[in-house]
Amino acid sequence: MSAGPEPSYAYLGPRGTFAEAALRTLPDAAAARLHPAGSVAAALTAVRDGVVDAAVVPFENSVEGSVPTTLDELAGGAPLQVVAEVLLPVAFSLLVRPGTLLSDVRSVATHPHAEAQCRRWLAAHLPEATVVAAASTADAARL
Repeated sequence: MSAGPEPSYAYLGPRGTFAEAALRTLPDAAAARLHPAGSVAAALTAVRDGVVDAAVVPFENSVEGSVPTTLDELAGGAPLQVVAEVLLPVAFSLLVRPGTLLSDVRSVATHPHAEAQCRRWLAAHLPEATVVAAASTADAARL
């Protein structure tokens, strides 16, 4: 296990992801050491290797269903036990530079799961926009 009295968690990063938001709802998260991981595999490997005590990764969402990467990573490697579930309501925002009109938007960067959750809105309001895949919605916001 990790060194130190406080718990440590890996989560699917970078900072600002829904996985981090879900983690921060846990009772001991305020006193925990948090470690953003670059992938679900990296977060779960950190648990298996004893680098952290636990990991928070996406398992399912209401539109796309199960997250295949997480299921694959849980099925392979040393067994892990799911000990908690966090139901996290999410909302998405379209971020633009000041002064940008909706009609000026030509592309939208987002994670594929977020795109699926926003598909109808995008089709209705930005039907000509190109969707650019990002590793996370947090990464998309930084572009």
